[in-house]
Amino acid sequence: MNILESPKYFSHPLFILFCSIFTFIPQSFAEANEEFEIVKGNKPNATIVISSSDPTSSAVLSALELQFHFLKITGVEVPIRVDSKPISGRLILVGDNRFSAELGFRGSELPPQEYIIAFRGNNLILLGRDWENTQASRRELGRPMSCGNTLEDTRHKIDYWKTVGLPERSKGEILELPGVYDDQGTCYATYHFLEHYCGVRWYGPSRISVIIPQRKHLIVKAVDTRRSPALKYRDAFWAGMWPFMQKQWGPVTREEVYLFWRRLRLGGERWAGNHTFHSQTIQNVFYEPEYQAKGPKASTQLCYTNSILIKKVAQMAKDFFGGIKDVPEGWKAVGNYFAVVPDDNINFCRCSACKELLSSGRGKKTGFFSSGEASNYIFSFVNAVAKEVRCSYPDKYIVALAYWVYAFPPDFELEPNISIAPCLHTCYYPIHKEMRECDMRFYHEWLRKTKAPVFLWNYYHHPMEAGLVGGFKCFPNIMLHESAHIMRKFINDGVRGIFICGEQDMLESYVITKIWDDPSINEDDIINEFFKLYFGSSEMPMKKFYLKIEEIACNPNNYPTPYYKKNGIDWKNVAWTTLGTEERLKELGSYISQAEQLATTPEEKLRVYLWKEALWEWMLQGRKEYLKDTNNR
Repeated sequence: MNILESPKYFSHPLFILFCSIFTFIPQSFAEANEEFEIVKGNKPNATIVISSSDPTSSAVLSALELQFHFLKITGVEVPIRVDSKPISGRLILVGDNRFSAELGFRGSELPPQEYIIAFRGNNLILLGRDWENTQASRRELGRPMSCGNTLEDTRHKIDYWKTVGLPERSKGEILELPGVYDDQGTCYATYHFLEHYCGVRWYGPSRISVIIPQRKHLIVKAVDTRRSPALKYRDAFWAGMWPFMQKQWGPVTREEVYLFWRRLRLGGERWAGNHTFHSQTIQNVFYEPEYQAKGPKASTQLCYTNSILIKKVAQMAKDFFGGIKDVPEGWKAVGNYFAVVPDDNINFCRCSACKELLSSGRGKKTGFFSSGEASNYIFSFVNAVAKEVRCSYPDKYIVALAYWVYAFPPDFELEPNISIAPCLHTCYYPIHKEMRECDMRFYHEWLRKTKAPVFLWNYYHHPMEAGLVGGFKCFPNIMLHESAHIMRKFINDGVRGIFICGEQDMLESYVITKIWDDPSINEDDIINEFFKLYFGSSEMPMKKFYLKIEEIACNPNNYPTPYYKKNGIDWKNVAWTTLGTEERLKELGSYISQAEQLATTPEEKLRVYLWKEALWEWMLQGRKEYLKDTNNR
């Protein structure tokens, strides 16, 4: 039988909980040695309770997720009931409902993204602030960064039981998931509970990438928790679009991916920052001749010193913040943030006013991709728009990227309502000292200069994007420890949110989300737990395989001249000359062979197979193609 046809069981005999730091709720009844029984003796010993009066989508999803995972852990179905009638016994109160309110718990009183896990007598409370399905909520304006063109688009719909692999329980009902950028504190509480109290791990969206321990009894320690994710905007909607993650996960449906995003707590605060002046918006909104850039190379840029353009863009922001009119399709604005970013080229206007501002940046060249040559020019425009908007909406923000020739701050002070998002080449940091130093210079300058919340655009696109565009297979750029280190630094620096451009492999991506949630977590603990839980008997060779790839990819000595360039790396030629050498591939191949021999269960064998296909076969084929191409030159 083909390994891909093997049964994909959820169960695994190994069970290790994360070590994490909890914030305790005062006046808890529970002592550290008290327990809360959910399932005992093959019978449910608790009831899941939600509101009977229009429960939030977050509460409904949470109740289903609890029921499903309890069933997979114990084989016992814990019932779901509504609060309209008295219910005896132990209760798991999910979201705002009559019983949780009687105990003094109301999600609406919590700050956004904060959640509570509390034990009170025979009650377990799981709740946080949730988005409510009202007409006003449905009318909310905005075009977010990911997952949909509008906020409504981000409220994905699934058949829950089919999605989790139990189609026989499906009644054809379609569940609307909490919007990616909607408040869903109850979901956060539920997923924290399933991870930290029950030992569940979601390493990917496919069933083979989920770890659910099997136990006859489900009894948890009655310890209260009150917290929120450390990073408030978490935008990394990994969908398996790039080769490594796609093959490591195995086949998945879009619905499984949508559910996976919620389980990882991706999304969070509403923020958006991307290019807003481009062919689509110019054609539909800024088509008037007076707005257009002057000069022979003028394309999708506008005249950013034009006073009428400034007032028009400022009015768009005011209309958006006032709930009067949504931004045009192609623009980015959501929540308290309205993006103002030029198109992705440097064909700027050559009128006298624009040329004068551009000339003031001649001394700001760095020799790197990121410089300040156009900072005075671009931020003069952003500043003028922000000043106009601040008069009417002082608590709202104009978003600007710190990118390319306007990466460094300008020579003047910015309006306090400008939220900056530096664009940082994180995928180069372990091996390109000069590029990292350049990034850190303008990043730290912005931290000192700006008064508004700072967000980041992190590049994880190279070398994979270069390979996909250039038609070659890159050496896997695994940099898990560096990613954990830099994400922890960003959080400690006070960065409010991060958008990731690109995809890493499944484990590095998972670690990034864990650090975003709690930077005190040690990445080596996650690594050790992952390989033990995920690969079981083949744990050690698979861990050696993975860490060896990281060691090779993150060693600066493996990127000598001529492959190391001031503005990047010659990814194609370095991949199979100084990185993926014959000797190293021989060593990596020995680990895969050991893992295949040691794997015992169908799950272990399938997981080894998927990783072998994703990483090992990729490297073998990449080196083979490179040598063939080199010999034919």
